[in-house]
Amino acid sequence: MTTVVKPPSPKVEDLVKKALKEALDKRKPPKAVEASTDVSHETTTECDTVEELMAGSPTTGLKPNQAYLSEIIGQPVDHDFGVTIFSESDWDERIAAFVPSINPTYVIDAKLASNILQAWELNEKVLCYGPTGAGKSSLIEQLCARTYRPFVRVNCTGDMDSSMIFGQLTAKDGSTIWVDGAATEAVKYGAVFAWDEWDVTPPEISMGLQWLLEDDGKLFLKEMPGSTKDKQIIPHKDFRLVAIGNTQGQGDDTGAHAGTNVQNSATLDRFGTAVFIDYLPAAVEEKIITSKYPTTVTGKAAKELVKLANLIRQGYKSGQFSLTVSPRTLFGICRKVTAGCTLKSAFTLVYLNKLNDTQRKVAGELFAKVYGTSEN
Repeated sequence: MTTVVKPPSPKVEDLVKKALKEALDKRKPPKAVEASTDVSHETTTECDTVEELMAGSPTTGLKPNQAYLSEIIGQPVDHDFGVTIFSESDWDERIAAFVPSINPTYVIDAKLASNILQAWELNEKVLCYGPTGAGKSSLIEQLCARTYRPFVRVNCTGDMDSSMIFGQLTAKDGSTIWVDGAATEAVKYGAVFAWDEWDVTPPEISMGLQWLLEDDGKLFLKEMPGSTKDKQIIPHKDFRLVAIGNTQGQGDDTGAHAGTNVQNSATLDRFGTAVFIDYLPAAVEEKIITSKYPTTVTGKAAKELVKLANLIRQGYKSGQFSLTVSPRTLFGICRKVTAGCTLKSAFTLVYLNKLNDTQRKVAGELFAKVYGTSEN
């Protein structure tokens, strides 16, 4: 008997990349239009174009190596426009390894993607802020994955050293050499620099990035040996900067985000785009959970879990809880259920035990409200 061996199914990530490549291949540079001496015709054409842009029509005549936003994120958008798609050959080998992989189960918010990718096309600095675990960093990472941009992320702390960002002198083979920091590498080779937890960054480091935040700004490495000219790093044309945090740089009045600082108003003014990233709509969050745990979490179970999370989030906003339930909390609960824990046990281990006695009692009541008094 002859055994027929089926070829392996292609990965979802490969299918996404193939679809983007096919979309790019279909794009051809617009044909040259013969010059016209009819001034009135030229004026009418220009006005029509302005009206189209004001109306939010799709941008015509995509540039080489561009695809429409709707093709990149795989869903309809209010305003479609061209987004640059890179390839491996576009990047220096020292930075190419930082291009992230596409997560096929990740659900992208079309409006957020539109605002951020348009800012990148305009070479603007971007500020992303929102509650803990809302997916701020993962959104930027997945946009980099879908546009094939290197993603360099640094999580800042209040006691961090500037060498992590800018670089430092290091001894090697009996001599002293300069080793670039994360931001310096991103600036030199054109990566997206994710300045994570930017609102807890020590002021002296934030001020060291001031010039870089300006339009046509540069990075100045004051600790690096050499002349003033040597210390000035001109950013690669594809370098982009995204500051990510829980606040928009004006401090935290809730007490939920300890260590955040009020940032210089001149720093805030340098961001061309600022976006608030909140928790996803319930239906979208349910879809992500069932996609991530398809064999253990049913649609009904995901709906109930997200309902519980939103009740706790409302309590967090009103000051009843000192800790919210983020998507990563929900993933942790699902992971333990998949490993054999009961739902109540998983909820207790992942979230409930982090609260004080009073808050734990209230959260337990919310659990009972959603699931009943019996253990699930």
